[in-house]
Amino acid sequence: MAENTTDRRVRKTRGQLRQGLVRLMREKSIQDITVKELCEECDINRGTFYLHYTDVYQLLHSIEDELLVEFERVLDGLTAQSVLAAATPSPAMCSMFELLADNADMCLVLLCHNGDMAFLEKVKDIVRLRVLDEWGAQFRSNGRDTYDYVYSFIVSGCIGMLQCWLEKEMPISPREMAAMVEGVLVKGVTALL
Repeated sequence: MAENTTDRRVRKTRGQLRQGLVRLMREKSIQDITVKELCEECDINRGTFYLHYTDVYQLLHSIEDELLVEFERVLDGLTAQSVLAAATPSPAMCSMFELLADNADMCLVLLCHNGDMAFLEKVKDIVRLRVLDEWGAQFRSNGRDTYDYVYSFIVSGCIGMLQCWLEKEMPISPREMAAMVEGVLVKGVTALL
């Protein structure tokens, strides 16, 4: 019972720190946020902060790492076949946008407001590694190596659409957004095949 109480308190404290960090990152970059300022924002003692994290960067990186693990899990189901052949939107693409919607506050500050370029590069690297083998073969089979162009189109376009959706406070559902992105991918990608 005491362990559950401790776990609940730890989750609550970490949740408060996450929300406080999001609020502050809407106004300034991570480099300009101090532990003292974050603790004041969350009404948490600095000693409590240091029980969990060494600095604001470690807090940010732990949040990013959690998001990336979930992102990779969702990407497991997102294959070229599921996007090109399945009914739109594919369950995997819907899961992707549900994950983004569930973490919209953090995604907004990481990808849009005072964003962390290193995080964005990690996302791009994960996508590149996940699609390189599967999609790369399709775009090399036409006698020209168009993969780098297709990859740039897909990633930049998807991230741009995601940023727009987040900045507009998600005016359409994750399912509608997934269908829109898949529609753009399929029409844009099939023109190059």
